[in-house]
Amino acid sequence: MNAYRVATRYSLLVLARNRLAMVVLVGFIPLLVSLAHFVVTRNVVAFRYRATGALLHGTGEKFTMITCALSAVTLLVGFAMFTAAQRSSDFDQRLVAAGYPRTELLLAKLTTLIVSAAVVGAYATAWLWWYWPMEQPLLMAVGVFLAALLYGAIGLFLALFLPGELEGMFTIIMTSLIDLALQNPIANPAADAALITFLPAYGAMQTCLGAGFTDIIPLRHVAISVAWATACAVVALATFALRTRIHATSPRPLPAGDSVS
Repeated sequence: MNAYRVATRYSLLVLARNRLAMVVLVGFIPLLVSLAHFVVTRNVVAFRYRATGALLHGTGEKFTMITCALSAVTLLVGFAMFTAAQRSSDFDQRLVAAGYPRTELLLAKLTTLIVSAAVVGAYATAWLWWYWPMEQPLLMAVGVFLAALLYGAIGLFLALFLPGELEGMFTIIMTSLIDLALQNPIANPAADAALITFLPAYGAMQTCLGAGFTDIIPLRHVAISVAWATACAVVALATFALRTRIHATSPRPLPAGDSVS
């Protein structure tokens, strides 16, 4: 248990010392949400909510605020976890080779992922609530948290294969942009198309829309988002476990005629 605490503390400190992540957290999230609130049209937009099949009616800036909040947290947590995992990759392998418990390292990375997603998700939800007293703020926080958790797991996974931070940042930005822009009814009038359901953040977006505009809890879409986040986290951590596995080498047989004295 002490090894788990030390590894978790170290992982959280690595994230906390990421100055770019801190700047994005403090400044970028409120900037995006504020711009959506003050700049985007307040014309009423009709949007078919797939959880119930009903038409939701809301002003354009509210839909865009949700998209901006999700974009900010997915980029922030995804890239922060990618950077932290990549920078500690060689160190983690040396730790395991030296006998450090691999299970504790895995649990520490999972804890770091959950804590970072929870903190960033709560912060983004607070800014949404500042401008817009939505129907279900707690459910909104759940949706934002799940989106952050999903992209944090994706960041962990990509760190095991991509060679540098530029490649990781580009991949995460493009994935998040395609994922969330296609689900924004302001940017895409066909945001309720069937193909949208296969996007990673579909469940999180539907959860947030339900939180903002209805009084129902879309349990099916919450479960979809949990399944996506869990699957990505399991794949990332399983891949990390395989990459840090120590292969025991069997001793070579002595040549004929030699003996051990």
